[in-house]
Amino acid sequence: MTSDALLDHSSLSGEAALVLCCATTAATPSRTARASGLAAHVRDWDNVIDIAMKHAVLPLVHRYLSLECTAAVPEAAMTKLRTQWQMIALYNRHLAAELVRLTGLMRAANIATVAFKGPVLAAMAYGSIDLRQFVDLDILVHQADLPRVAEILTAERYLSPHTRREGLATNYFQESEDAFFAAGAMGAVDVHWKATPRSFRFAPTEESFWHRARAIDLEFGTVTAIAPEDLLLYLCVHAAKHGWVQLGAICDVAETLRARPAIDLMAILDEATTLGSRRMFLTGMLLAHELAGAPLPDELVAVARNDRNVSAIARRVASGLFRGAGRAATPFDPWAVPIRSIEGTGAQIYYVVQRILAPTMGDYELIPLPRPLFPLYWLIRPFRMAAQYGPRLVRKQ
Repeated sequence: MTSDALLDHSSLSGEAALVLCCATTAATPSRTARASGLAAHVRDWDNVIDIAMKHAVLPLVHRYLSLECTAAVPEAAMTKLRTQWQMIALYNRHLAAELVRLTGLMRAANIATVAFKGPVLAAMAYGSIDLRQFVDLDILVHQADLPRVAEILTAERYLSPHTRREGLATNYFQESEDAFFAAGAMGAVDVHWKATPRSFRFAPTEESFWHRARAIDLEFGTVTAIAPEDLLLYLCVHAAKHGWVQLGAICDVAETLRARPAIDLMAILDEATTLGSRRMFLTGMLLAHELAGAPLPDELVAVARNDRNVSAIARRVASGLFRGAGRAATPFDPWAVPIRSIEGTGAQIYYVVQRILAPTMGDYELIPLPRPLFPLYWLIRPFRMAAQYGPRLVRKQ
């Protein structure tokens, strides 16, 4: 491993190394030679499938192996891969058709929407809804439209776990989205009225989403979707919020870069600096470049590598992606990357306070207080958190 490499590839199992090698739409002779060599030595193809599914890159792995390395993959293994990919593709098509249908119903009711992630990200970055693994739909709406959106989704047999929906309209609680689950486990719709929660407000604003949105064709129809510039920065902020725990999140960034070679990355870096997400954006760029081979200007690569915080976060992410079962995570691991990705001690403290103490709809639904008494939730929540997570933390000691 070279001194500036993010990941010691020799530390990976053969199955994990193969998944990492094949998680791309960009085939090269050297990559194909490496993938063929790794595939020839795989002993557990079920593990390859499990790792690819866990990291949400199975369609990419199937595509690469079926197009570039057919001779190196046993027929039974290729059949299993193909079957899993076909199931994902069918599910993706169902969700894409649902996105077109549901947003069409909302448009007919004069409700504006902007779609992001899910099938629109697959179409914009991967060129096909069959090549990205996703499980739900995400749409942005105006907060004032939430009651009517809920009525439409409920009429279409989508149900939300929130039983006291009036709390969402107060804008007092942490929630920035409401999840609606389809009957029969046939997908979910995450309805957002903010791009990110208030504890992690580092992505482009909702106003930017609305202003720069554009139409995109999903084969089943046209929807209004997030602009590529907003999408790229949003992906980096969203993945940082969740700790970059999936290879698929890195591939989303890499494939967006491949699909938009003319995108002005330095302008996005300037915007990220203004929004406080410079470190998150550079981390995404470095991970996509080093682990997924994303094309980047040398200038931007140098900026990312020379930032000690960015390099440290990227190394932590890379070394933890395929962490073995013998290296158990601590209860605080999910906090490490998000906190280190935030710039400034004050912003880090604000994030921790909001995550731990800021009231949520769970507090409201447990004890529905009238609006004048909402400040009491700041006292109630610590006790609820202690009761919910205290025993789990004690058991892990």
